[in-house]
This record gives sequence, structure tokens and C-alpha cells, in this order.
Amino acid sequence: MTTPRPTPISISITMLAALSMVGAGCDRPAAKYAAVDQPDPVPQPKAPPPPKVDAKADPAKPGAGECTRGTGRNAAGECVPLATRQQGPVQQVQIPAGKFVVGDAPADYDFGKSVAETKLKWAGQPPRMADSAGFWIDMHEVTREAYQACVDAKKCTAPVCDPAERLGKIPAEAQPGAPQTCVTHPQAEAYCKAQGGRLPTEVEWEYAARGVDARLYPWGSEIRDEFMLGLLPVATPLNDTGYFGVRGQGTNATEWVADVFDVGAPLAAYVPTPFREPDGPLMRALGEQPPQHVFKSARVGDRYGEDDADALLGFRCAADLGSDVAPLTVPVNSVPIPILREAGPLFVFGGIAEVVSHAEAEAFCAAVSLERGNQIWSDWRLPTLAEVLSIVEGFRGPGPFWTAADGVILQESEGPKKTPIANWVSVPDAEVAAARCVHDPLPPR
Repeated sequence: MTTPRPTPISISITMLAALSMVGAGCDRPAAKYAAVDQPDPVPQPKAPPPPKVDAKADPAKPGAGECTRGTGRNAAGECVPLATRQQGPVQQVQIPAGKFVVGDAPADYDFGKSVAETKLKWAGQPPRMADSAGFWIDMHEVTREAYQACVDAKKCTAPVCDPAERLGKIPAEAQPGAPQTCVTHPQAEAYCKAQGGRLPTEVEWEYAARGVDARLYPWGSEIRDEFMLGLLPVATPLNDTGYFGVRGQGTNATEWVADVFDVGAPLAAYVPTPFREPDGPLMRALGEQPPQHVFKSARVGDRYGEDDADALLGFRCAADLGSDVAPLTVPVNSVPIPILREAGPLFVFGGIAEVVSHAEAEAFCAAVSLERGNQIWSDWRLPTLAEVLSIVEGFRGPGPFWTAADGVILQESEGPKKTPIANWVSVPDAEVAAARCVHDPLPPR
């Protein structure tokens, strides 16, 4: 089976803006909803140089010098280069323990298509904090040559599809160095086990790519035209380099990770109790699909689900550090997450419940609970139409969104680019929409 893959995002912004709820791109819970667009890689100049340790830093004084992204702090507080090791046919890099931003935020709030097709548009939202212990991860994807050696050793089984259309522009002699695709999730797991490791978790994969500066892509927060999805040998200089020096997480193959795809996982950080009903619109649609696992792509906060092999879906392996390896911590602190937005007399929660009935929308807002400063914010609710009209800039459209008592509303647009305008109108007889929650200011303590 060849499944359409997600395409590179075409909007350039900073991640801090994204985490303020002005991000860019699209998410899908399953590849069957992905856009049918598979661009070929474009030859461009060489990739950025690998990270280096700042020679001016004083390792005896933690924080006295700039610790670069290619370092970690040891038990003495010294900034040291990240360790590497040879693990079978690939080099692995030690990722230091740290706290970082996981997930993504919508660039726009247009949920008309996702409602009509009963799917998620932003399966990775909202952004939230995560902790990661230290671990090893492959510097690049598992190659066709390495996987074939595992097959020859009878520890792996043959790929289940033919990636010929993705390898056509690679010279035959270089194709063994291209990422191994066309393997199922169990096949990827079996290979990593044969190498003494495992697939990375979604958090580990994203942390290895993003680091602690909340970048949108492994190489940073700006679009780079030379970095496009499409198979190339792993040694090519066109492959991107992430925060910790790991290569190819934003180019080449998309990649399996260990996690089962759960549509509720991202929101669970702020919504601790379930709000979707078993017979709700999204759960009915997902109930028709087989179980899926997560795969990751260039926009590192995105998440997708898949249940089969694909000509552009590969993988890399990870491993626990072990007691013989001195642990490291990331040398700089992560950026904060602005998950609340003050909008006039109200506060707006940054998470969106997509494709919900009115009952699910109410349950979603009632379940939201988060800490801001020393206060717990609970008792969120759906807004009224009058409130939305009073906070148009902070609420953002076009929706459609549920209201408390005015049904579903949609922000009107004008001009050839369908630019949203201030007016919101009711959508008669609508049964499915997205939900945003508002909160009245808390009294001073």
C-alpha cells in the first residue's frame, strides 16, 4: 500500500509565535486523509555544519559561558560534547535529559473541511511541556543495506512493498545507503530489537529533533526550500541537522516511533478526563479504522497515524543509556509555553477540541484544568455569541465553533483570499464543530 504523505509547510514563522497560538501547518490522524502531494527533493547547497562546543565557556563555572546545542552538562555542571558510539552499522548520539516543548499549535482556525470529512486537522495540538530522560538515538535512518543484512541474518523479514518510485533518481550504486522504507511497524520494531535497541518514543524522537528552543523544524523555525521530503542517501549533505546534531529528521523518510496513535493524547495534559463519547462524530469515524502507530515528519510537533508500510515511511532506533554511561542534562532551559491568551474581559484556552458534538464541547471545557502561576484554572466554559463578538481578535476564526447557547457560529470572510472579518453568523442545523473555551478572570489572591 502506498499512502499519501504530508507535505512541507509553506508558512514561515517563529515557534514562540506558534506557541502563542499563531503556528502553521496541518495535522491528520491517519494517512488516508493526507494531501496527495509527494514533491521530489531539490538539490541545494550543503547542510549546516555540526554543532561545536563553545571554547570560551568555563566548564568549572556552570552558566559562565555559552553552552552550545551540541553539549550536555555532566554531574559537575561542566559543558561537555555529547557522547557517540557505534551500535551495529550506525553511529548513535547520547541525548541529554531535559524538559522541552512537545506538540504544535494551529496556524489558522479553519475547521470547515475537517468537520465535513470527520477528521482532525491539528492532531498534535496543543503545545505542552514534557520531560525526557537521557537516551541513545541513531544519527540517521536505518539504511536499506543495514536492513538487508538483518534479513540475510534471518533476524528480519523482507520489506512488504517496493519503493522504486522513490528511489528512481538515486544512482543504483547509492541506493543501499538510502533509508529503508516499506516496512511495517512490527518489522521496524524487530530490526531495532535485533540491534539491541528499540524504536524511539514520540517524545524522544521529537526531543532529539527539536531540543529545548521550541523550534518548528529540526533545523530551526524558518522554512528552508532545500529541505524537502523525498528519499536520498543518508550521507548526502542535503539532509538536515537537528538541535543535537541528529540528521534527516526533517528530510528523507518520515519515521515510525513506538507509540500507538491516540487522538486524545495531546489534550490529556490539560484535559485529564475523557470528553469524547463513544458514539460521538470523531470516535465513530475512527472506529472504522484498524489500530495505528504514530509516525513523525518535518514539522516536529505534528503527529500522524498509520497502520501499514509505505514507500516513504522509514525508521531509526534508540536505546536506553545503561548504568555504565554517565548521564548528561541539557545545558539550557526550555522556553515557556503561553497556553492562555487574555482577550479583553476573558481568557481563551489555547487547546481546541476538534470534530465534537455540543455535548462533547461542553464536557471538554468543563474538563480543562491547568496551572498558571500558583493558581489552578478550572471551570472553563463555551462562550456566548456576544462574547465572541467582543473578543474577535483574541478568539480567532473562522471556525466553525460551538457556543454556549447560540449553536454553531462561523466567521464570515471576504475577498478572493477569504479573509475573515469581524462578523460571526449562526450555522443552522449544524451538529458538528470545533470547541474553544473561555474563562472569566480569577479574583485576586
